[in-house]
Amino acid sequence: MPVSEKSSERKHRISAPGENTLLATIAICVVIFHILAATMLTSIRQSDAGAPPEPPGLSSGD
Repeated sequence: MPVSEKSSERKHRISAPGENTLLATIAICVVIFHILAATMLTSIRQSDAGAPPEPPGLSSGD
């Protein structure tokens, strides 16, 4: 097999990422997910704060 064919085969191989790369990618995704969830929860609480209070006797805690 000529050397040129060997080098072209190496270029087409897709190497699997290492364990550290996968763990880092998962950690970054988890952090982004937590930031988005906190942003959503904060915006929901702020919109609830602007809502008028429930009349007495109708709250679900009674």
